Amino acid sequence: MIKKLFLIMAASAAAILWTAGASGADRPLAGVAILRSNSPRTLAMTPILGQSLSGIAEGSGIFSAVNPALLREELVKFGCTGENCLLGFAADAGITLLVRGDLDDSNDFIIMTLTAYGIGFPYQGRAVCRRTIRIPMSARYGAPEFAAIIDEHAGFFFAEVLSRWRTPFYFTGEEEPVLVSPRRVSGDFDLYRPGETPQRGDIREFTKVGTVRLSGGSVVRSSPPLLQGDFILAGYRETARELESLQYGRKREFVLRPVSAVETVYALLLAAPGGAVMPIIAPTAGYYRNRDWTGLGLWTLNVAPYLYLEIDGLSTYWASYHKRKRSVPQEVRARYHFGIYMLSAGGISLFADAFAHGMLTRAANYLEARPPLLGNPATAGLLALIGGGAGHFYRGRRAWGYCYYHVDNILLYFTLREFSPGRTYNPVTRSFTTGKINRARAFSLLSVAGAVRIAEIVHAVLIRDSILNGEIVDEGYSIEPILYSAGDATPVFGLHYSYRW
Repeated sequence: MIKKLFLIMAASAAAILWTAGASGADRPLAGVAILRSNSPRTLAMTPILGQSLSGIAEGSGIFSAVNPALLREELVKFGCTGENCLLGFAADAGITLLVRGDLDDSNDFIIMTLTAYGIGFPYQGRAVCRRTIRIPMSARYGAPEFAAIIDEHAGFFFAEVLSRWRTPFYFTGEEEPVLVSPRRVSGDFDLYRPGETPQRGDIREFTKVGTVRLSGGSVVRSSPPLLQGDFILAGYRETARELESLQYGRKREFVLRPVSAVETVYALLLAAPGGAVMPIIAPTAGYYRNRDWTGLGLWTLNVAPYLYLEIDGLSTYWASYHKRKRSVPQEVRARYHFGIYMLSAGGISLFADAFAHGMLTRAANYLEARPPLLGNPATAGLLALIGGGAGHFYRGRRAWGYCYYHVDNILLYFTLREFSPGRTYNPVTRSFTTGKINRARAFSLLSVAGAVRIAEIVHAVLIRDSILNGEIVDEGYSIEPILYSAGDATPVFGLHYSYRW
């Protein structure tokens, strides 16, 4: 019975291979099988995801795609959903790349798991790429939104697959081996040589024997000399970058407005008063209104020391020194000048975070179409010039924003301290005498602060907006804190690192 079943599956595999032959006879086959969907919502997404991945594979010019509906029908009919059965079926069908998809509905989220297997040589059944995405379902999406979400994740996943994919190109010929390749290959490559006989079942072993330099497919230099049957593994990173850039560009056009100089002016006019009232408006009208509890917690922890310096610097200088005609120490003057900066421009950074992050998140999840004032590189650069980290917060890059926010504020404080010497009050003349500064130290700090700010501006202009849907929850590795009790009941703290091999 088992033998009969495998014969039927082999016949089905041959039928699948025959149906895909006409579209690209010289290209390897790619098959897409969405095998798990546990709700009406994910069941409706299944054919869309299959067609999207197949269309991208076909459009890449590298693969010829098998009909995803036919492939899924055959696999489900025979209950071939286990990894071993899938790989065997794909090998019988002559499929080179097999993508398996699973969709799990968790009410507020859909968990999408995509795994790409390399069937033939050199992968021989190994997983090339695996990605698990948690897609928020916080609204009632229509067909256009569902299609846009699925196309987005399918495109970025396949771009990652192509960035890792390698195809063997062989050298043939006895006296002067020539590379047999459908494209003109140039560059330095590792040279591989296949083993003489398989040693473990059908696994074909190969070893790296040296390097070879190619120019337009012609051999420039090889070490050691080439033998017939030697091969290189050529990648598609340039194609992957183009696909990834195309997917981001499509998403950006869909959710953000075109760049406008007028909106840059509006954003700068809004930033100054917004920064001044940031301590009041950011937690209320920003984080609380957007239900951004992570942002609110980060804001509370990160802004507290600078608000203290601002309040203490402004109040202490006027109340304890200026009114009383007392000599002003360097530290007091530094805090006073830093307080003026925080009051005038220092709040712009977290004001941008409180509003831009929420609007970008809604746009990324297709909840708000083309929010105003966002997505402008010029605005990001000017905000980075004014407030530390403001340009990155505007882009939705919170980690980078807080990094620059602290570095800029610390450098600015110590720079102001060096340029704010103490003032000594003379009761006889009723005047102040200003001390001298250490010019070398002061201008050194100013140069460092200026260099960091320039790098920040360039980075803010060039970095992309955070507009990608969902959250990748499985990237192949994880770092987690651990806490356990030792044998003597002593608590042990540490970090746990896991890597998916």
